[in-house]
Amino acid sequence: MLGTEPFPGMATPDELRLSAALREWVDEASRPATLGELTRRLRALRTELRRRVRGQEHAIQRFVDGLFNTEVIAAADADRRKPCGLFVFAGPPGVGKTYLAEVGASYLDRPFKRFDMSAFAHGHETVGLVGTPRMYQGAQPGALTEFVHQHPNAVLLFDEIEKAHQATIQLFLQLLDAGRLQDKFTEEVVEFRDAIVIFTTNVGRSLYENENASGVHRANAAFHRRTVLDALRSDVDPRTREPFFPAAICSRLATGYPILFNHLRVGDLAAIAQAELERVGALLERRHGQRWILGDEVALAIVMREGAETDARTVKAQAEGFLKDEVFKACQLFADERVDAALGRVTEIPVELDDAHAGEVAARLFRDRARPSVLLVADPTLARVYANSMPEIDWALAATGEQAFDVLARRAVDFVLLDLALPEPQVVRYADPAAAFHDVSLDPVMGKTFVAFDHSPLSARRFAAGQRLLEQLHARAPETPVLLLALDPAGTGRGLDEELLLACVRAGGARGAIHTGLVASENAGLEAARDALRSELEGTARRFRQERMAAELGRQLQVIAFDTAPALDEARGRLQIRLRNFRLVRALRSADTGAVVSDVERPATRFADVIGATGAKEALGFVRDWLRDPKRYAAAGVEPPRGVLLTGPPGTGKTMLARALAGESECAFLVAAATNFVTMWQGSGPQNIRDLFARARRYAPSIVFIDELDAVGKTRSASPGGAGRAQEETLNALLTEIDGFAKGGAPVIMLAATNHAELLDPALRRRFSREIEVELPTRAERALYLTTRLAAKERHEVTPTMIERIAVQTAGLSIALLESVLNQAAVMAFDHDGVITDPLLSEAFEKVTMGEAKPGADPERTARHEAGHALLQCLTGAPPVYVTIVGRGNFGGYTAMEDQDQRRSQTRPELEDRICVALGGRQGEQLFYGPGAGESTGPSRDLQDATRVAEAMVYELGMSDEVGFVHVDRDRPLGGALAERCHAAVRRIIEEQSERAARLLAEHRASLERIAVALRESDRLLRDELLALLAPDERARAERAV
Repeated sequence: MLGTEPFPGMATPDELRLSAALREWVDEASRPATLGELTRRLRALRTELRRRVRGQEHAIQRFVDGLFNTEVIAAADADRRKPCGLFVFAGPPGVGKTYLAEVGASYLDRPFKRFDMSAFAHGHETVGLVGTPRMYQGAQPGALTEFVHQHPNAVLLFDEIEKAHQATIQLFLQLLDAGRLQDKFTEEVVEFRDAIVIFTTNVGRSLYENENASGVHRANAAFHRRTVLDALRSDVDPRTREPFFPAAICSRLATGYPILFNHLRVGDLAAIAQAELERVGALLERRHGQRWILGDEVALAIVMREGAETDARTVKAQAEGFLKDEVFKACQLFADERVDAALGRVTEIPVELDDAHAGEVAARLFRDRARPSVLLVADPTLARVYANSMPEIDWALAATGEQAFDVLARRAVDFVLLDLALPEPQVVRYADPAAAFHDVSLDPVMGKTFVAFDHSPLSARRFAAGQRLLEQLHARAPETPVLLLALDPAGTGRGLDEELLLACVRAGGARGAIHTGLVASENAGLEAARDALRSELEGTARRFRQERMAAELGRQLQVIAFDTAPALDEARGRLQIRLRNFRLVRALRSADTGAVVSDVERPATRFADVIGATGAKEALGFVRDWLRDPKRYAAAGVEPPRGVLLTGPPGTGKTMLARALAGESECAFLVAAATNFVTMWQGSGPQNIRDLFARARRYAPSIVFIDELDAVGKTRSASPGGAGRAQEETLNALLTEIDGFAKGGAPVIMLAATNHAELLDPALRRRFSREIEVELPTRAERALYLTTRLAAKERHEVTPTMIERIAVQTAGLSIALLESVLNQAAVMAFDHDGVITDPLLSEAFEKVTMGEAKPGADPERTARHEAGHALLQCLTGAPPVYVTIVGRGNFGGYTAMEDQDQRRSQTRPELEDRICVALGGRQGEQLFYGPGAGESTGPSRDLQDATRVAEAMVYELGMSDEVGFVHVDRDRPLGGALAERCHAAVRRIIEEQSERAARLLAEHRASLERIAVALRESDRLLRDELLALLAPDERARAERAV
């Protein structure tokens, strides 16, 4: 019809409508998302990431924050050339860095490509990213440039960037600066302005391999981005000793979002294992028809078999392999021709714990029936509601931070449940917590903000008290998990919402939240709310106890092994796989097998086995107790012990004390001798020190014991050279390491021993929080040691009298010498039917202390000499323990005096008695042989002893009339008059006591002769035999002195 045809080239109405719709769709697609749309999309992404990526809440939040900023800036900055987003995922391997990037890209509906940087470890391999010129044979476009050319808004993941060659790193400099790269094959310039670039790296071990005082497991969510970047910048490639990341690339990475990932906890790993078991079980069911029924214990058992320090990648592989292995084991139980027929009738394969044969380890891990112990920090009214309605929970209640730390100092709890809206002290308490919960008038300034916002900011005043306590718990009790109590009495959502919880996670300190509507005893639905809360509390406590057990096993260098046992029920079509025989096995790292004391090698010594050293045992007992429960002491504000230095003479038991601490401690024990640190190789000393303490941190809590510390710890000289320089470098490394582990983190205690504390460098001695002198044992301690050691021997006939005599004779001697005496007696007993007797022990003592017996040159003169000593000792003090004329070493005979190790002051008469007794040998000889013939070389040592005591009286103790009550320094040259007065005083004392000795022996000559004759006949006299030879009055006096 005329007029109904459109003009040539004109669009029809349908085409116009389609064009308009298309323009509207293009405009909608190109229109930047509003803030509301972007927030909604990223919140959905965050929810999805938290569901699928385990144990990385703070990393997820940082990633979402970065994406928000990326989208906002990308839409606003039209002149921007750099990639719209730059992220650096740092952390240990196998914790979800790559997986997070993949899930994020898929949810954002962006193309994704991963580049494994190990494929670009050599310079010539860089062309694989940007292509090769056409002139070359086999030329092709670059994998990176071609993908971005086709997908400008791609998410690009460069995995393990530290493995890339420096030429590849330089390529990234251009990409991050200019936002463009030229493809060498197509010669086109590819723009990266719409791409998101993600680098992953395992560098930064200084942060994620060391414990810290954070609420998250390893990586601290509160680490400043500069701290993370500095860790990346300072980490060095051990092969080249060069930094992994040059300063130039670090500068570019600083413009993005560095994110540190955690090590995964046991619960997270178990969830990953469970998901993999279900996936593989579903695949096997589709392929073979049997339904797998997996018990809750299976995933955790697989994780614990690998150890708490494993990663997600390993756990997934082991979970997959576990089911496949069990299928193969089941097939092997039948002959080849019966496999299909036997297993073809199986419809179900349950895998579960065999409680009857699982063992104690499994009961502790899976069937822990202990009451949950929870510290509830909340309003007292609410706390009473919880305590009264849930008696199944072992509640500890606190309303303030002071009360909370008092509880933590007195008892252990599974976790802390904190109401973040903890009232300030001056806030009025409400009878109904629900009313206080909604009373915004408590905060007149923030009240309007609280009402205006849908979510409460963490900085709101109503959370001030709770936030302060959270920070304090974060700092003082980092090992105690803290969960936030999310109260929602009416389902309004105005309690602890997701945004507030994530803010706490970002700030560090909170491990999660427990949501409940139970806020008052008269609540509707109280029973259901109470049961749900109790169930969640019990499950949470069980999970934290399993984490603690895993950490404890990690410190003990142990993992859990178990066996599987199949049982076929043909009638029901079930092939049951039972987990049984759970046990602990040792799993050392290969590099540490020779340095860490294993359970088999761990000393059986206990503090009760160490005789004496009471002060040292008390100090080391505190170290042991602190290692067992560091949270208790930290909550009480007690600083951890930095180290203990054991000093004292050789043989006093310093090393034995260290062995006792190793025996009683339930942590790794590392032993090193300082003499082994420095070797012939340059720099070996400092490196050995660093390796030792790195190992100690790896197995923390741990104890490092360094014996003979003075070998590397001597005072530094002004200009050392040669060996002195090597020793000083080693000492400097030791000081640095001690400072490092003393600043915090996982507990490492340094225990050291030295016989020469006076030689140690002052800076080193200051590093020890306690310095304990291990003193020589007392008489009672020596007797106890001998009694204990002899009781452990199968055959001995040693009497208590002989034990007491040896204890008396060994005054001033060490436990080590007593051990030598017992060993010598045991050797000698082989010639006497293996029985240790009194004579054998006495002979062993003399052989060890005095030397082998030798024939005397003149037994009669020796008898008269020793008789003089013995009689004077009876007349002036306690009688000797025994007297012998058997020559040993440099002694022709010997008179063993009473115990002289009682630490008391001595009077002037007592010192004069000592001199008199020392001179009695010579006076005895003179009495028998007369002047001239009575003078021999025998008394030479006696004269030295007498002179030493006399000089001490004159020079040091002010016990002479000629010199007076002054101290004279014998090491300084003395003037003529003073020196002569001192010498005269010494000579006078010696002469007076010599005359006194002669007079006493003459007065009691009959007893002297009886003693000499008896010695000549029997070679030795014991105390009782000696007393029997005295006159009655002499005997009475001697017995009173005992």
